[in-house]
Amino acid sequence: MMAVGRLSRDKLYLGVAEQCTQCGKCSSGCPAARSLALRPRRIALMAQRGEVEGLLGSDVIWSCTQCHQCMERCPREVTPYDIIIYLQNLTVRRGLHHPRELDTLMEAVRRLGAIQQPQDVLDDEFESHTRDGLGLPGVRGPKNPEAFRRALQLAREEAGR
Repeated sequence: MMAVGRLSRDKLYLGVAEQCTQCGKCSSGCPAARSLALRPRRIALMAQRGEVEGLLGSDVIWSCTQCHQCMERCPREVTPYDIIIYLQNLTVRRGLHHPRELDTLMEAVRRLGAIQQPQDVLDDEFESHTRDGLGLPGVRGPKNPEAFRRALQLAREEAGR
């Protein structure tokens, strides 16, 4: 990424934002734009101006569907998606308000090695079937849960640098 290496950790989004020309193609393709309090183009503009503190901990940055339409439409290959993901990560790193479900998801990954437990499957008759009933192998967590947790912790620490 362009100037990102020279920026402080809390300002990494600027390396992406400074390349935005404010053409609006990201907002025109965004399926969440109608429900967002701010359009993706506006988020990029706020990042360019250094006005993102108000976005940290807000619901706006969690409304992104991560569909990548903005990435596909951007003529500069610079997108609000990158900024939003960075702001989400910064929000969590700072311990600010974020969706409770994110903590649940992370705990499931730490505990089980997966986002969620396997669920029963409904067939076209709406009958429920288990993995075992379908002859599928059981799902196990990591073979060495403690080593898995340590590897996750190390990855989180490295990402936080």
